[in-house]
Amino acid sequence: MSDDELPPSKLGTKEHWDMVYEREVRVFDDVGDEGEVWFGETAVSKMRKWAQKHLPRSSTPLRVLECGSGNGTLLLSFLTSPAEDSPQPFHLTGIDYCDSAAVLAQSIEKTRRETLEEELDEDEEVLNPCEVEWRVEDLLRKDFGSEEKWDLVMDKGTFDALCLSNENVDDTGRLPSQVYPERMAKLVKEGGWFLITSCNFTEEEIKKRYMKEGLGFKYHSSVPHPSFAFGGKTGTTVCTVAFQKLPESSSSAPESGSIPNGYGKAVTNGNGKKDDMFVCIDGGGTKTDVAIASSSRGVIARASGGTGNMAEVGLEIAYETIVNTVREAISALPAEYQISSPQAISSTCPLWFGDIWVGISGCDTALDQKRMSDRLAPFFGRQSVPILNDAHLLGGGLLTHHCPWGIAVIAGTGSVVVALEVTESGEVVQLGRRGGLGYLLGDEGSAYDLGRCAIRNAVDDYDAREEVKDGLAKTIRDHFEVEETGEVIGKVYDLDTTLSVTDAMNERKLKVAALSRPILEAFTQTPPDPIAVRAVDDATGGLARSIAPLVKQLTKPGNERKMEQAGLVMGGGVIRQPAYREVLMKQLKDMGVEFGKMEVLSDVAGEGVLGLVEKAKGRVQST
Repeated sequence: MSDDELPPSKLGTKEHWDMVYEREVRVFDDVGDEGEVWFGETAVSKMRKWAQKHLPRSSTPLRVLECGSGNGTLLLSFLTSPAEDSPQPFHLTGIDYCDSAAVLAQSIEKTRRETLEEELDEDEEVLNPCEVEWRVEDLLRKDFGSEEKWDLVMDKGTFDALCLSNENVDDTGRLPSQVYPERMAKLVKEGGWFLITSCNFTEEEIKKRYMKEGLGFKYHSSVPHPSFAFGGKTGTTVCTVAFQKLPESSSSAPESGSIPNGYGKAVTNGNGKKDDMFVCIDGGGTKTDVAIASSSRGVIARASGGTGNMAEVGLEIAYETIVNTVREAISALPAEYQISSPQAISSTCPLWFGDIWVGISGCDTALDQKRMSDRLAPFFGRQSVPILNDAHLLGGGLLTHHCPWGIAVIAGTGSVVVALEVTESGEVVQLGRRGGLGYLLGDEGSAYDLGRCAIRNAVDDYDAREEVKDGLAKTIRDHFEVEETGEVIGKVYDLDTTLSVTDAMNERKLKVAALSRPILEAFTQTPPDPIAVRAVDDATGGLARSIAPLVKQLTKPGNERKMEQAGLVMGGGVIRQPAYREVLMKQLKDMGVEFGKMEVLSDVAGEGVLGLVEKAKGRVQST
């Protein structure tokens, strides 16, 4: 189906819906039947779950609007939340152009509230403080003004019905299907969402209509529905698509104390002077670290969240983790930096940052980086937010130690090697990389790789009947809860069927990576365990073979880069261990690679945000 209009139908007329809701009011009064739920209860449940996941928590009521609310079933689903969440206050508005629809919705609301008071299962649900209003308005013609906007606007079949109308909306001769997207864009506040479910249009057709220039909508996500296959193609009978309203923002910083397009405030320090703020976000494989610094005091707030590995948890979970962790860091600011009048809804960042540095593990392709940038830009009030692999953040060490170029190595749960250079403007740019392919294809020298190498060597000894029963071999058997080393392989490949596939695969990876600590303990004992020695040698060898080719490529004859100016910046739990690092340095020296400066970063986010401060002050060295 193209943008060509649908043929008119009685389903697109007000007369039809007046008749429908007048009948349903009579039926409800007689027998208590709430009437038909468009697209069924499943669609209501999916839309409510989407809102539960994506709407930010707020102590003040979140404003939610349903357009063409009918019997109010969707809107009334916000009366409760899952028991694991605390109650969330809402201001709920249902708008329909039929008087009888508002009457029906009010009656159903009264009955629902009475039932919840008597029968609410507190183990399953909590009651939300909700103010509900049912209004009779013409969404296509009513002037709501610039002040009346909502955090979430929902449509469940209303656009479908309006597209079946051939009644011109105004003197220009435009149809409801052409006017409606513009009206929706005016009702959603900046940073808020529009969530629509349709049976007449595909997801791509909905995107085409609601992402037209001038509307200010950006595609956010879609909700999966049961699919079918026919003629070699797959489709769904219903689609649910979410859009986010972008700000009319620029990338320049606001004046102190101003709010750029409803976004965060710049702040002043204790002396009443403007203090530029900076944030660095390190989305690592194990956790997400956020550090905030001011131009006058350095690092002043921190927070940590769950894993940010986008390749493993996906775009949406990584995004939610980043945003929630940034909010936590802002809430931890010293008293003199606290926002005195935070926004009622925190769908946007309450603090303006002069510069932002984001590194995310598992976010390596241009497409993935653009997708994450598109998600984070509205939150930070910017047109775009540069997204890089988390290894890039080690470039903060180059800035603070004034190295014009160098190699950044992350060897933690996973691993990656990146060649970096500092430009004259203080930007850290990537010149090349090795690794970062994930545990299935690489992660040489990582905690996972170290565990894998030890398991492989232990099994080799077992198969060759050369196994020493005690020592690291026993530690590995105990770790996987088996009697014989030969049984370990089966345990390594086991997936926990009680978890989702993503969580089960992550747990399996972490189970192997967790061996890195006892391996290094066995390596540093006297005498060292032979399996540990071989495992460390194997793992560091793979990492060295990733570093050396990058260095030799960048220091070819005729190149101005000098090794005495180069910095080796390292981060991650494994490479921070002195014994492990010593073996790596020896392997690199044997390959003819020695760096002018070496730095091990235990605080990547902190070093990164201090690098932003140095960059802003102009104290950087470039090649």
